[in-house]
Amino acid sequence: MARNFYENRFNLFCPQIDWGGNSPGYCETEFPIYSFIVSIFYKFFGLHEIFGRLISVIFSLFTIFFLYQPIRTYFNDATAFWSCLWFSILPVSIYYSRTFQPESMLLMCSVGGIYYFNKWLESQKLHLLCISALFVSLACLIKVLPIIYVGLPLLFLAYHKFSHKIFTKIYLCLYSLFIIITVALWYYHAHQIFLEYGNTFGFWGGSSDRYKYDLILKSNFWLQISFRTIVRQFAVLMFPIFIAGLLMKRKTQQEYLFDIWLLSVVLTWILAPTTSLVHEYYQLPFMLPGVVFIGKFFSKYFNKNHQGKNIKKFLAICLSLSILTSFTIYSIDYMSKERANKSKVFQLAEIVKDKIPSDTLTIFTTGGDPTLLYLSHRKGWMINPRDLNEEYIMSKIQLGADYLVGSFDFIQSYKSSLDDMQKNRINTVLSKYPNILHDGSFFIADLK
Repeated sequence: MARNFYENRFNLFCPQIDWGGNSPGYCETEFPIYSFIVSIFYKFFGLHEIFGRLISVIFSLFTIFFLYQPIRTYFNDATAFWSCLWFSILPVSIYYSRTFQPESMLLMCSVGGIYYFNKWLESQKLHLLCISALFVSLACLIKVLPIIYVGLPLLFLAYHKFSHKIFTKIYLCLYSLFIIITVALWYYHAHQIFLEYGNTFGFWGGSSDRYKYDLILKSNFWLQISFRTIVRQFAVLMFPIFIAGLLMKRKTQQEYLFDIWLLSVVLTWILAPTTSLVHEYYQLPFMLPGVVFIGKFFSKYFNKNHQGKNIKKFLAICLSLSILTSFTIYSIDYMSKERANKSKVFQLAEIVKDKIPSDTLTIFTTGGDPTLLYLSHRKGWMINPRDLNEEYIMSKIQLGADYLVGSFDFIQSYKSSLDDMQKNRINTVLSKYPNILHDGSFFIADLK
């Protein structure tokens, strides 16, 4: 989307994707503010993906700043320090703080909205409430689920301040209406794009698979999410510390903000189970309140005034080992997959750029993953090999498809193998068209 903004026209309200076939590619999607900001950098400095990563890093730094403030307010500087330290060095936080996707901006807007709302409660200065409304609106536009995991903590803070009178506070009503109306207007507009052009990320309706609620009754759902939480979010050793911090006594009612926040994130996993299971970054907001409980434990037991020497030694060992574990997980589980020289997707993209003209339309057998289209800088359609048949090919040829491209080694960039049925379907189609490439790993068929 960022590249399409840059190459076509800078229209924030008409995001375009590469997999729209012979259509302009306008797509029903979340509010593309992140992609639009990146495209502005492209305008001034040229098309370099490093700007997407740089913007993510900047947003992550603001996230740490906004997170530090309420923790310091409700606890102390030491708790805020330890919480933000752990947020900065745990593997999933490191990874998504520099990926080319809006998650870092989402976290910044989420915690920024809570930070400025709390500042407004303390001072009653209207501009702080306006800033909070802007942050929360952006969070909900980037992803809908912050309505839950930001909305419930805000409701808790407002109720703690005003009790049952929250419903009579005109500024709170206007604040809520602004957020709801802003989000509703965007998603209404986005749906009109879908109705006109047929491209969508599948938010609503019968075509969406985000809401298969039978998943939450299956042990595999909770096992996978638990594994990610324990290993990728808390680097194993910090998970027991997180549990210990969770069991510590709350000294004030306001401390329960982080309990509400934590439970709100878990609730979103239940409300959107399919996406939560498929995409681990849907668990990323769990880290914001999660690290607070680690910070509480370290603040209490890892300071010069605490008398227990053994627990200090234990925490020092945990600290050292967790940093080592965190960077090991980060290197193996994340960064090893980003090595272009070992990526078959990247290799095939280079071949496509060499053998297929840039102004042609292509069918890619990559399921729902547009990585190959992006890397090869081509447009067309995506199809899962299990659904590939002559009827589908003919329908796309009539729409202007010139080539069929794919691999026998991967479907999506994150799924490495095809079964025999999928390979047979591909070979059946390839036997009917001239093959530009068919080497047992990659294939390109000329459909013209």
